[in-house]
Amino acid sequence: MRGNENCHADDNKSDVDGDENAEMAMSAGLGIRIGTVTSVAALDTSRDPQAPRDYATDEAMPTVIRRSALDLSPGAAPALASLSERHQRYLLGGFADRVGDPVPLIDEDGRTHLAEDLFATATRALIAEISAGSETEPTVVVTHPDRWTSYTTDVLREALARAGVSDATLVPESFAAMRWLEGSRGTPGDGLTAIYDLGANSLGITLMRTGSEAGTIGNGVHSQDFGGSQFDHLITQYILETVSSSQSFEFDPFDPDTVGALVELRARCSEAKERLSSETSTSLSVELPGLNYETRLVRDEIEDLIRAPILGSVELIRETLHTAGLDSSDLTQVLLTGGSSSIPLVAELISSQLRVPVATGPHPGRIPAIGGAMLGNEIAHTTISDVPPAAAAVDVTRPAPRPAPTSVASASAAAAEPTGMSVRKKAGIVFASVAALAVIAAGGLSIGTALSSPETPAVSENTADTTGTTTAPRATAQNIADATASANESGLPAPSVAADGTLIPAPGTVIAPDGSVVADPTVAPVGGGAPAAPVGGGAPAAPAVPNIPAPPAPNIPAPQPPQAPAYTPPPISPPQYNGPTLGDVGDGVGGVVGGVGDGLGGVVGGVGDGLGNVVGGLTGPLVGGS
Repeated sequence: MRGNENCHADDNKSDVDGDENAEMAMSAGLGIRIGTVTSVAALDTSRDPQAPRDYATDEAMPTVIRRSALDLSPGAAPALASLSERHQRYLLGGFADRVGDPVPLIDEDGRTHLAEDLFATATRALIAEISAGSETEPTVVVTHPDRWTSYTTDVLREALARAGVSDATLVPESFAAMRWLEGSRGTPGDGLTAIYDLGANSLGITLMRTGSEAGTIGNGVHSQDFGGSQFDHLITQYILETVSSSQSFEFDPFDPDTVGALVELRARCSEAKERLSSETSTSLSVELPGLNYETRLVRDEIEDLIRAPILGSVELIRETLHTAGLDSSDLTQVLLTGGSSSIPLVAELISSQLRVPVATGPHPGRIPAIGGAMLGNEIAHTTISDVPPAAAAVDVTRPAPRPAPTSVASASAAAAEPTGMSVRKKAGIVFASVAALAVIAAGGLSIGTALSSPETPAVSENTADTTGTTTAPRATAQNIADATASANESGLPAPSVAADGTLIPAPGTVIAPDGSVVADPTVAPVGGGAPAAPVGGGAPAAPAVPNIPAPPAPNIPAPQPPQAPAYTPPPISPPQYNGPTLGDVGDGVGGVVGGVGDGLGGVVGGVGDGLGNVVGGLTGPLVGGS
């Protein structure tokens, strides 16, 4: 009898373990980071999201990397372009840095789109691609720059809801990056970490306390003076000078054929820079009108070109510490993120100059997305109660265009006139060639920005800090899961995560002491009536001032912000996902498309330095354009 009881007990235990394993297997987290030039989606399906990860060779999870440019070809589902695509027709980019900007972007057919709608469409396209064929619907975490204000995150949340991604959790990129660091290096003790995010067109520095007083320090720094596009420009200029010193050639740098050849050359220089991150030498083909030349680049040559900008970025870290009342000796470590941080010289100079350890992964540009996937998996493990049905294929909808403007003449105002360079000296040819890239980049910015009027200033995201109450709970995976579940049950919007690691309730809601999301008791319900009762019961608080009627306000209608139409087109089946996109794709390091569009304009301004200032008015310091 006892043996039979033991057998039944073992069978019951096996059933319980099987149920638990099935439940754990059905949860997954999906992290998304949409940057200026590249977008990354990572899917974490591990049974234990808290288990340490080994990133010695790879991230060990499915990853998709695309250009941050939507292909809006007629009759096809919107999709992000691949990194290798060179064509620009029907591609619309530059939206990642303009979320919340009331000035729309214009596509190939003259239709206008708000940047946040394009951001949301890109997010949905990534979800459809990486989760196609998945056994469960993953919990989505969308990362965003730390410098975003609460207004910007609210705008994006509304756009995601219009695109059908209403249940996504928004977290700052530094929050997701620190989760990646915890997963790869273990839980850090008390210390100070500087997150060095070197992307395609800008550099972000965020100071993070770890341990018992975890959280951000200050507002951080966002500089457009450093980025991968700046490195691409220096390499392109160096190649043209090298070729001109050994080959005799003449061409018009503003001829349409030459313009296309220069764009292709700059893209090849960017790819060569990426290869030199893991190799010591590489070859480069230079194909210009009347010239076909094969040259060889070695890592030492490239490092000599970019050493000065990287040292300047190290000084920016010191300035950030000084502004926060700290010193280099207070640093515990530096975490490198962003595609351009994969250049070995970056880690070498930061470590030697600041005398601190440097932490990063084999693909720094994927770190925020992978950290977001780990957070999403934690949230899924925390909130799952029943095994959900298999996730259906996600439909991708085309972004709803805004009404076309009455005039789009200003969109082509940046077209350059031919200047006839066929008889210039070689130095002049080199200078004008690089200047042509500047004109190309400036023309790319004319789409969506040239239509802004002086009376409608663009929304700035760099001057205001992310807001939040000092008493808000810390944004742990448990708190995020509880608040999200409570919001879904009550039909209220879910809270977001501030840069300092606290939960920010959506407008009209508050977070109760038990972690649930409830309606703000101080806000009157829509349609009139008294404010809601306080959390925990009881009558509403008495007003602090006598109830004296105020004089009637003048009958001036309040300005109404532009409203994007709802996403109504019929669903389109997504492309099939054939496995993780891993390998040496270069992490989307800046400048993939040669500085054309996608917010790369202005990076090559002031290209006259070092060339004798041949053409006046184009000289000046190199700046990055995000």
